[in-house]
Amino acid sequence: MAEPPAARPQRGAASGPDVLLATKLHVPRPQPGFVARPRLVRALDEGLARRLILVCAPAGSGKTVVLADWAPSGDRPVAWLSLDAADNDPVRFWRHVIVALDRVRPGIAGRVGPLLGPPAPSTFRLRAR
Repeated sequence: MAEPPAARPQRGAASGPDVLLATKLHVPRPQPGFVARPRLVRALDEGLARRLILVCAPAGSGKTVVLADWAPSGDRPVAWLSLDAADNDPVRFWRHVIVALDRVRPGIAGRVGPLLGPPAPSTFRLRAR
């Protein structure tokens, strides 16, 4: 089964939902004033020996910043997905997870995507505020 159009943004030609999804799949760059946290990065490296790493801390404590610092530091693939309130829908959430994983393990979307039912429509609506 073919992937939905939003699943694979095309370089230089992306627009609409493709661009919105593509922005959710990039590891954020450090901002001015970034303070490295080598102890936390070492703890994440040590966690690679286990099957799951869970980072849990209050909002604003720097989870995204430390993970964005750690993600490119090793010789391993990293799938990144930034979430927002609209991703509270389970099917939408899992479609985005599959797209993120497919970027580091091509073929996953083709194998797993059909389990979520028919592809998402290529158009979308913004909710009025």
